[in-house]
Amino acid sequence: MNNYSTIQNAERSNKAHRLAIIVGIGIFLLVLISVYLFIILLPSRDDATRFSSLAQSEAGITGVRAYKASDRNGNYYSIYGDNSKGKEYLVIFNSKEKLVRRIPVSQQVSNSRLDQIYKKYRVHNVYSFAPSIYKKRPVLELSYEGQNQSLNYLTIDLKSGKVYRVIEGL
Repeated sequence: MNNYSTIQNAERSNKAHRLAIIVGIGIFLLVLISVYLFIILLPSRDDATRFSSLAQSEAGITGVRAYKASDRNGNYYSIYGDNSKGKEYLVIFNSKEKLVRRIPVSQQVSNSRLDQIYKKYRVHNVYSFAPSIYKKRPVLELSYEGQNQSLNYLTIDLKSGKVYRVIEGL
């Protein structure tokens, strides 16, 4: 074997070795990010489980459909679900695991009223939409991207659709 072919074999070996190192580092980073996200999201899953069981025991919710958390006016946790008779309810708890409100979905603001609000305030991208409590009233807390790509907030009465608070341009 001549020196030229020995050099070519060494170069191929170096390229394969570098590729294996890059792939190994990539896999290591993916595993590290996955473990980090698992640890970060674990408390949220625990809250969802805890408040779902509270909704079942304290508010008679038998089938949980959705869980939301809101922390703009204090920590509130809400559960959408059905009772044993098949009626849909929204149940809102405070951070002390106390039932604050149990509201039939049929009494909530209509989708057409929400569409009017979206048009009036030029809501583009919705970042969060969660039930909460504002001045002892059930509300929807909405954060969204406004016209000039700024962060905006709306506080909407859950039953009437009245807008209580508008914060624009953050």
